[in-house]
Amino acid sequence: MTLPAIIDQRQKVVTVNRLKKFYTTMEQAILLTEKDNGEIENWMPPADAIRSSDGFEKWFDLYLGKHFKIVQRKKLNSGQYQVGLADGSGFVAYAASSTVVYFFFCVDLKYCGSEKYDGKNSFLFEIGKDTKANNRIRFVTSNIGAQYKSREKLLESCKYGDFDNPGTSSKDRRHYCARLIQYDGWQIKKDYPWNQIIVTPEEED
Repeated sequence: MTLPAIIDQRQKVVTVNRLKKFYTTMEQAILLTEKDNGEIENWMPPADAIRSSDGFEKWFDLYLGKHFKIVQRKKLNSGQYQVGLADGSGFVAYAASSTVVYFFFCVDLKYCGSEKYDGKNSFLFEIGKDTKANNRIRFVTSNIGAQYKSREKLLESCKYGDFDNPGTSSKDRRHYCARLIQYDGWQIKKDYPWNQIIVTPEEED
């Protein structure tokens, strides 16, 4: 293998390992917190934590933060909260409502930012209400909707981004990439769009 290929493969391994570790740690944190506080529905973010970095920090540290190895904390002006983890990864998070919390996970803290999920350095996770599972609150890769997509749809979204708002913020996002990697058994397969610059299907043609 050439040196660039070796570096690329190494980065893929690190990415998958850190994604899986974050997912597993968060799941375990929720289960441990539920032992003391009841089901997660009972302790989702209160009103003063919604789009408030001060309130979110208080909520996260009270219920989940103690289960992570945190080395850095930072409140952002956007009402979001940034956390650096001991393995070099991190996330930016905020509560969008009392039933939705977004985590923008970054493989390396330097790639962290608000609303960032490019499918290579940063990925989307969500705690949210699943209307297809009796409104149960779940922690998932990507978002709740991604859990019910075929691999073909996951790959399409990861490859082209999401065009629900063409030309603006959604154009360069890859909502479903974390779910695609999980769907594939925590692997980055050969058809995963690792180095692709997002283009529209028309541009590719």
